[in-house]
Amino acid sequence: MRAISVSSLRKPMRTNVPRPFVLAALAAAALAALASTSAGASVRGCATASLALRQGPLVVPKTMQLPLLLELVNKGRSACTLEGYPRIALLSAGGAAYPFAYRDGGDEEITSRRPAAVTLRPGAAGFVLINKTPCIGNVNGRLARRVRVTPPAATGTLALASLRGLFLDYCAAGDPGHRVDVSPVEASAAATGHR
Repeated sequence: MRAISVSSLRKPMRTNVPRPFVLAALAAAALAALASTSAGASVRGCATASLALRQGPLVVPKTMQLPLLLELVNKGRSACTLEGYPRIALLSAGGAAYPFAYRDGGDEEITSRRPAAVTLRPGAAGFVLINKTPCIGNVNGRLARRVRVTPPAATGTLALASLRGLFLDYCAAGDPGHRVDVSPVEASAAATGHR
């Protein structure tokens, strides 16, 4: 058997692979490493200042209730995530918050699935559905005309100055219409609904 000296192992081996192919292979490897780093990088949570609040399309209720679809739109320049339940406040025309009983979770209109992270690319929206039963005993004509939303894991608030096409009446504790159910942020309007 032929012996190989240690000094011969240290000598660079010559290859017949043309130099342009070697450079192309190195460039491809670098791009693949960059792509895997970008894919593995975590996306930040959405800051309230980078979001806009819109009223979504009117929802046809399945159960004679009063659902309201809201959209949280990423108006920033980079993707961000929302996960969980927003805080909701339904307000009078003058801006006073009605003391509804808000509940995170499903009902006849709203999904019961647990929250999951929703990534919003620039211009994309996350969806939230709220729902209440009409009041039995609202004799004062008190209606919620505005809504204020605090996104999950945020401190700032977003507001809609009016609610088009929907009259959410206020009634006191003990009336079925006193409770407002809230969905988590979902990636589509359809995902907010009860299944």
